[in-house]
Amino acid sequence: MTADDSFGRLDDDDYPAYTMGRAAEMLGTTQGFLRAIGEARLITPLRSAGGHRRYSRYQLRVAARARELVDNGTPH
Repeated sequence: MTADDSFGRLDDDDYPAYTMGRAAEMLGTTQGFLRAIGEARLITPLRSAGGHRRYSRYQLRVAARARELVDNGTPH
């Protein structure tokens, strides 16, 4: 995949464009929260070639909803 191909994929909701740190920052949560919902299999982040978790926009929406439910007292 070339750089131009990668740039074009940014419109794809399933493209894993966000690192764990950036995803946590965007959601206003911790990296531990993202790991926990991954372990619970609510979302399954893809892995970079180096083994780092990468999240798509769709996964971030699911994570944001999970965070909202936790904040409102829904048991996990």
